[in-house]
Amino acid sequence: MTRKKSIVVLTLLAVFIVLMTVFAVVEFPIGLYDYTGYAKTIKLGLDLSGGVSAVFIVDEPETDDLQTRIDGTVQGLQNLLVSKGYTESVVSYANGKIRVEVPDIDDPEKVLELIGRPQSLEFRDGEGATAKVLIVGRDHIENAYVTYDDDGNYAVGLKFNSEGSKIFSEVTANYKTIYIYANNELYTTVSVNSAITNGQCIITSSKGYTYDEAYDFVTQIQSGTFSVSLVKDQIRTISATLGEGAIKSALIAAAIGIAIVFIFMAVVYRMSGLAADIALFIYILLLLWFCSVLPWVQLTLPGIAGIVLSIGMAVDGNIVIFERIKDEFKHSSKPVSTCVKTGFKRSLGAIIDGNVTTLIGAIVLWIVGSASISGFAVTLFIGIILSMFTSLLITRLIMNIMLSFNSTNAKLYALKRSPEIERQLSDGVAVEEDDGEDEGKEVKEGDYEEEQQ
Repeated sequence: MTRKKSIVVLTLLAVFIVLMTVFAVVEFPIGLYDYTGYAKTIKLGLDLSGGVSAVFIVDEPETDDLQTRIDGTVQGLQNLLVSKGYTESVVSYANGKIRVEVPDIDDPEKVLELIGRPQSLEFRDGEGATAKVLIVGRDHIENAYVTYDDDGNYAVGLKFNSEGSKIFSEVTANYKTIYIYANNELYTTVSVNSAITNGQCIITSSKGYTYDEAYDFVTQIQSGTFSVSLVKDQIRTISATLGEGAIKSALIAAAIGIAIVFIFMAVVYRMSGLAADIALFIYILLLLWFCSVLPWVQLTLPGIAGIVLSIGMAVDGNIVIFERIKDEFKHSSKPVSTCVKTGFKRSLGAIIDGNVTTLIGAIVLWIVGSASISGFAVTLFIGIILSMFTSLLITRLIMNIMLSFNSTNAKLYALKRSPEIERQLSDGVAVEEDDGEDEGKEVKEGDYEEEQQ
C-alpha cells in the first residue's frame, strides 16, 4: 500500500472511529425526533433493568395433546404481551410451570394486572349456575383487539377460529343477549343486533368505551383464550437497583480491563500492538452498535459475560497472529512486510478453527438454553463473528498502513532475529524457512543491513 493511499485510508478510519464514538453516547434533537446514543439504547434484561416476573402452574390433567396446548399458551402469552407493547418480554415453560418476564417497564402495576390474571372465558345464555355455556374462549376465540365502531368510538373486535365462527353464527341467530363470564364471574353483557356469519364481530358500548375500558376488555378476552388453565404461583416486581449497580460495576471493570489490555499489547508488541488496540476499539464500537440494532439481543448479566469473553477472544486472535509474525521473522531472513503477510496467512487456520468451535457451542446454547443462557450465547455469537472480522481484516489493514510508513525497522514491531540467522546474515547468506515462496532465495548481508536502516 502506497503512503498516499495509506493516508486516505487512515483518515477514513479516524473519521469512522470518531463518528461511531460520538454517536454511541451523545443525545441531540433531529427535527421532531430526539436521537439517543446507540450504546444507551441496548435492550436490557430483567436482571439489569428491573421489571416484572410471574410464574404460573399449568393446572391440567396429563393428555396426549397437553404439550401442544402448553406451547400454544406460551405463544399466546407472548403475543399478548407483544401486542400491548412489551416487545422485550420473555415467556418460557419448564417443569410444569410457565415463566413470564417483562423487563424495563414504566408501569409495573399495569403489567402485573395483565399477566397476573390468565382466566377462563365463557359466553353464556344467562346468569346463574344453570346458564348454558355457548362459547369457550380458549376453544373458539382466535384474537381480540381494540378497534373503532361506525361512529368513531372505541370498540372491541373479536375474531373466531373456524369452529368458533360456526358456533357464534348459530348463537347470534338464536340469542339477543350474551353474558360474558371471566373466571365464573359475570364480566359484562352484550346485545346482539343480527346474526354474524363471517367469524368476526365488534362489541360496542351504549355509553361508548374509553380506550382503557376497551383495552381492559380485550385483555380479559385474550387472557381467557389460553389453551390450558393457569394457576398463579408467584408474581414479583424486580427493582432496577441491582441492575444499575451491576451495570456500573461492569462498566468500571470493563474500562479497567480494556485499558490494561491496551497497555499490554502496546508494550509487548509495540506498533503491532498499537494496530491491535485500534482494531479492538473498532470491535467494541461495532459490538455495541450490533447489540443496539439486532432485535434478538437483550443484554443480561450472562450477556455481559459473553461480551467480555468475546473481547478476550478478539485479543487472543491478534496475539496468535503477532506471535506467528515474530516466529517468521526470528527464523528467517525475510523482510518485515513479508513476515507480516506470512504470519497472517499461517495463523488464519488456527484462528478460524478456534472460533468456529466456540461458535458451534454458542449456537447450541442459543437454541436449547434457557432465557439467561440464550443471552450469553447471543452476545458471544455476535462477538466471535466481529472478533474474526477485526483481527483478520482490520488489524491487517492497519498493519499495512503502518508498514507503508516504515517497513524496515524491525524493533518498532518487537521483532528480532535468532542468533543463528544473525550469524548467517553476517556471513552473507541466510537460509529462509520454506513457506512455498521465494524458495532458495539468497540474501546478502548488505541487503539485510539496508532493510534494518
